[in-house]
Amino acid sequence: MIQLLYVSGASREMSERDLDNILHTSRTNNRRNDVTGMLLWADGVFIQILEGDADTVHRLVSRIKRDPRHCYFMVMHEQTTNERLFSEWSMGFKKLDPERAADKDVFALSKAALAERVGDHDGGMFFDIILAFGRDFLSEVYA
Repeated sequence: MIQLLYVSGASREMSERDLDNILHTSRTNNRRNDVTGMLLWADGVFIQILEGDADTVHRLVSRIKRDPRHCYFMVMHEQTTNERLFSEWSMGFKKLDPERAADKDVFALSKAALAERVGDHDGGMFFDIILAFGRDFLSEVYA
């Protein structure tokens, strides 16, 4: 099993309805394909972690790359794992607020990653930040 983190920009303005449609479709397809994960949305930027069978996740990522709603698509990190971080979520979702102190670092990093087209040369720091945010989000939901 793998965890894969990607970042992409929205190719157009996304309404609440657009985001709801993405989530509905993702959750339906992910349940069917045994994929779990978390989608973060920050001012025109998608940040997503997908977990599941490597072939299944890679096919999904190929489909997302071709989706006309995405631009500047980048796989930031991929790792093998024995345990799912988002096992309860066919697709968790959080909208980051750039004005909220807890979201500022992730928001700034996501914007910088897109602006600079950063690869994984940061030693996995970006991935670790997203995982930490995901754990914090899950603890808020289940608290």
